[in-house]
Amino acid sequence: MSDEQAQILEMLVTGRVTVEQAAQLLDAVDAAANTRTHESASLRGAQRQWDERADGVFAKLTVEQIHHLHERGVTAAFIRQMCAALRRDLSLADLIKLYERGVTPRFVTDLIEAGCANLSVGEAIKLYDHGVDGNFVRDLRSAGLVDATLAQYVKLYDHGVDANFIREMQGLGFTDLGVGQLIALRDNGVDGEACE
Repeated sequence: MSDEQAQILEMLVTGRVTVEQAAQLLDAVDAAANTRTHESASLRGAQRQWDERADGVFAKLTVEQIHHLHERGVTAAFIRQMCAALRRDLSLADLIKLYERGVTPRFVTDLIEAGCANLSVGEAIKLYDHGVDGNFVRDLRSAGLVDATLAQYVKLYDHGVDANFIREMQGLGFTDLGVGQLIALRDNGVDGEACE
C-alpha cells in the first residue's frame, strides 16, 4: 500500500472525507500509479482493503467497514489499543461490541495485569457488565483466592463477596473455603459479628 492510499484511509477513519470521496481519491491514486508503472489496479471501488500497515491492526478492513466503525464512534486509536490489550486482531463486530458496551483498552489491560490472562471479547464484556475490574481481582487474589475462574469472580462480585469478607472469614478460622462456600456464607448473612 502506498503512502497516499494510507493517508486517504486515515482521512476516512478520522472523518475528514466520506466513503465516496475516499473511493474517488483511491481511484485517482490507482490511475496515477497505473500510468507510472503500467500495472493493473487490483483494488476497485468500495471493496478496497488495507494490504499492510505498520501496526497490522487495519489489515483486511474494507472502506465500508472503516466507515461503519467511524459512524459508531470507534476510533483508530481505540482499535489499535484494544487489539494490543487483548493481544489479537479483532473482528468488526467485536470492536463495535466492546466500544458500545463501554469496555476500554485500559480496563482490559488492568484485568490482564491482575492475572486474567487470555481474555476473550465475551469475557471482557461480561466482567465489565458485572463490575469486576482489575482491582477487584487483585484484592481477591491478595486475600488468597488465586485459583478462581473468571465466572467465579463474577459470582463473587454479584453476591457481595469481596476481599474484606474473605479476610473476615479467615480471621474466624475458615481458611480453606471455596467460592461456593463463601457465597453461601455471604448470602446467609454470616459475618464476624454473627459468629461472636
